[in-house]
Amino acid sequence: MKLTLVIDTDDVEGIHDAFKIAGHFYRKYAGGQTYGHQLSYGKIKHIKMLRAFAQKAIEAHEAGKDPATLRFTKDYTEQLLRDDPDNPLL
Repeated sequence: MKLTLVIDTDDVEGIHDAFKIAGHFYRKYAGGQTYGHQLSYGKIKHIKMLRAFAQKAIEAHEAGKDPATLRFTKDYTEQLLRDDPDNPLL
């Protein structure tokens, strides 16, 4: 099987989609370790992240939102991936 991906450097979402496609075929045919959104936290950084999440959950609850939803956790995680200076994808 041969696959050719054409990437338009002006289309950021297209680049993201091409990355997902390439990752899918890599995992399916080459195996090995996965790559992508992986964050590595030391113990202190992990504790700080959990404290920040708990504070956001309290604020959301006080604002009448349900912090126990999957959407709330997903939004927090996406923000963490986007804003973390140690994230190699930035």
